[in-house]
Amino acid sequence: MEDIIELGTDINSNWNLTSDGDLELISGEANLVQATRNRLNNILDSFDDYYYQYGSVLSRFLGWKRRDITLKFMRIELEACLKQDPRYNDFTIDLEYADKGSIQISIDVNFDDDTELNLEYLLGADGTVIEV
Repeated sequence: MEDIIELGTDINSNWNLTSDGDLELISGEANLVQATRNRLNNILDSFDDYYYQYGSVLSRFLGWKRRDITLKFMRIELEACLKQDPRYNDFTIDLEYADKGSIQISIDVNFDDDTELNLEYLLGADGTVIEV
């Protein structure tokens, strides 16, 4: 799969500097991975001065019983959250319980007939979403 330029460019959230002293940028698929992680890690409307409905309420599901219905509610939240990003037009989400109260999040994004991207995240027991 070729790198998808249309996925945008942003500042790398690791805040690394280039040899010129500028902030390092991240683009393409890596930008979408970072942007998704940032969106899932921010509480819904925590940036309401800058964005409309940015963030999620995913962390509110922590402590719910390990049941299929919990995963269904989480999937609904994830779908609503990701639909706020215009790059997410055609996607599927799979969730499953992992070790120690964490949840595996798999997102398959279809850009066209030939281009698909699989994003893998882990929602930890502390409410933080990380890339896997």
